[in-house]
Amino acid sequence: MKLNCYKPVALLGLLSLPLFMSAQTTATVAKEAAPVVSKETTHEILEKISKGLDASYPFPDISKKYIAALKSQETKKAYENLTAEQLAKKITKDLRDVHKDVHLTIFFSKDYFEQLTRSFSNTSTPQDEQKELERKRRNNYGFDAVELDKKTSTAYIKISGGFHGDQEAFEMAANAMNMAAYSKNIIIDIRDNGGGTGMMGRFLAGYFFNPGDERYYLHGYHKDRTKDIQEWTYPFVPGKRMADSKLYILVNKRTASATEGFAFAMQKMHRATVIGDTTAGAGIAGSMIPLKENLVVFLPVKMVAAPDSDQGWEGIGVLPDVAVKGDEARTEAERIIKKEQEEVAAKTK
Repeated sequence: MKLNCYKPVALLGLLSLPLFMSAQTTATVAKEAAPVVSKETTHEILEKISKGLDASYPFPDISKKYIAALKSQETKKAYENLTAEQLAKKITKDLRDVHKDVHLTIFFSKDYFEQLTRSFSNTSTPQDEQKELERKRRNNYGFDAVELDKKTSTAYIKISGGFHGDQEAFEMAANAMNMAAYSKNIIIDIRDNGGGTGMMGRFLAGYFFNPGDERYYLHGYHKDRTKDIQEWTYPFVPGKRMADSKLYILVNKRTASATEGFAFAMQKMHRATVIGDTTAGAGIAGSMIPLKENLVVFLPVKMVAAPDSDQGWEGIGVLPDVAVKGDEARTEAERIIKKEQEEVAAKTK
């Protein structure tokens, strides 16, 4: 199994994916029990996961331990007589017992499995694409609100629905940033945002530096170091830049993946004050791969870290500059802004 056979279906975005579990029960109507996965099919599933880990997981020492654990458990017959959902949960638990990578997950979803299978076989229909487009539009590509406080010259931008990389997503982001363009203080709220594509973070970051001042944003480490990626802020963003505005980024325990990357990068570049809880600690990117029996694996393939460093947020989270409970992050940011303005006003009297 080669890495280049995978399509980047979801990059740094597992935690924003709803996992459809069908553990519905009823006390009055007896339901037919789900069939168990055959020994042969289970072996194929384990082999596909193992080959993917061996080919692509960014830490070879850990991937070897993962593969050894799967083989050991299979030998012990730990995966026999399980339904697909039970098998997914068991494999995920066994892998995380070896090393807690919160991205490496196997889950059951008939709809998502079929969608991925069609995508991988290039048989997606126009209806599939239209359905996904409508879903993203209903969600405003993750952008919930822009609020302007003229009294304190503060713009509050709420983005809770994931980071998308579509043309319309960038247009939505540009519209939000242009509404905030003349505010002296910008609050970007990514609490409860489970991730998505890192491209959106780089796009937003570009608004906070002058033209020509592109910044080395993050570095992506692959198992094959020749495939490493330098991620930079974009040289062009539509609209006015806010290089002199103060930026506050609000986070909580459910801020994860690409949104963590945005907070982490802006913090490391000393361009933002991060306020809230320590974040989820999901710093490895990857792709969704269909297996069998409606099972899907999110296979991590890239460790994301600070430029010229192996320091990332995987397993640690982004540590806020101002640590408060996530629910209090906006209030704290507004308090800091008001206090600073009061201090400036007192000095000018």
